[in-house]
Amino acid sequence: MTPTSSRRGPLILAWALSVLVLVALVAATLSVVALRRQSTKNEDRAAAMQAARQLALDFTTYDYKTWDADTKRVLDHSTGQFKEEFTASTNTIKASVAENQATSKGDVKEAAVVSNDKDSAQVLVIVNAVVTNTASKDGVERRYRIKLDLVNEQDRWLTADFQVVG
Repeated sequence: MTPTSSRRGPLILAWALSVLVLVALVAATLSVVALRRQSTKNEDRAAAMQAARQLALDFTTYDYKTWDADTKRVLDHSTGQFKEEFTASTNTIKASVAENQATSKGDVKEAAVVSNDKDSAQVLVIVNAVVTNTASKDGVERRYRIKLDLVNEQDRWLTADFQVVG
């Protein structure tokens, strides 16, 4: 064995170990990035579902005595077409709710995110509500299946479209 070949062995070993360490660092970095993306997506999903559950609850919970505050809660979590349509109809509905002394107490039973990304989500919510009025003092239970389209505006999930689907 020549003196240069005896020096090459440790040099090749050091080079190979350096490459392995570099590959391991790259793999670890990619794993951390992937985990953070998944974590962010899960956080977005959970936040969208919570916002949809709250809006569905607010929409199905009202009292003729507190109508203005009740509708404000819905409007505070709304945007776009839904907000415009809800705003346009509140005075007409308010008159009917007051005349019939109507109340509704919603209870969210289930919710599921159908789809989501960082800017939008679609959520289905099932709500049971007990509705009372002058014709039904004991209350009638109603079940709503609601599809909400949400958008993320300035780190807030707001309802852009609201449809009762069953």
